[in-house]
Amino acid sequence: MNWRIFLFSLIVFNVMMGCTQSRVKKYQGLLEPLVGKASKVEVQKLLGNPNYCKQESRYEKCEYRSAFSQNHPVPDMFRKSETSGPDLSPYEYFDVLHLYFDAFHILREWEPIVLMQ
Repeated sequence: MNWRIFLFSLIVFNVMMGCTQSRVKKYQGLLEPLVGKASKVEVQKLLGNPNYCKQESRYEKCEYRSAFSQNHPVPDMFRKSETSGPDLSPYEYFDVLHLYFDAFHILREWEPIVLMQ
């Protein structure tokens, strides 16, 4: 009986990893050609404005919340309003990416943080 639970868990894990992996590949296809070449303005044309940017040791880290790979609408109550305070939109409606820009605002690195399915 335990081997059936193990087998079922293994299948579910593989299916979930397959979905996440394809999302990472979509972002790799989008962002990898831009690394070392694209400016922050060009990236913003693709992903929109960053939620925040802060200077880290040698790069500026910007967090982007993107619905690029999804077609699901974000509920109105979670949409950011210009008059509201900080962005409290939940991660479950967005893919969250951290992009790193050098002093000349050129994309140097990126990493997926949260990828929705």
